[in-house]
Amino acid sequence: MTTRYYQRVRWLHREPDDPVLLWAEIVDGWEVRKVDEFVDGHLVWADGENEADSTLLGAMPVPAPGEIAQDPQFLIELVDQETFEGVWQRARARGK
Repeated sequence: MTTRYYQRVRWLHREPDDPVLLWAEIVDGWEVRKVDEFVDGHLVWADGENEADSTLLGAMPVPAPGEIAQDPQFLIELVDQETFEGVWQRARARGK
């Protein structure tokens, strides 16, 4: 049975060139689509066929949400498919 969920992770940092929101679709522990959202609002996306210089799918399985939540630099929230799809479509419409 396939396990699929969607997450939004707020990354608490002060680096202006790093994303502040990390959106991902996770299937069986692996990122299959992701969107990085930056403080200025621009979005960069990646999937199994397309990646950008700053946004790549993970080469290792994603830690479970509970593990991510233990790191104080991350605030994780599971989101529904509709919410993720909205961000995904906005990111794709804007290009890479």
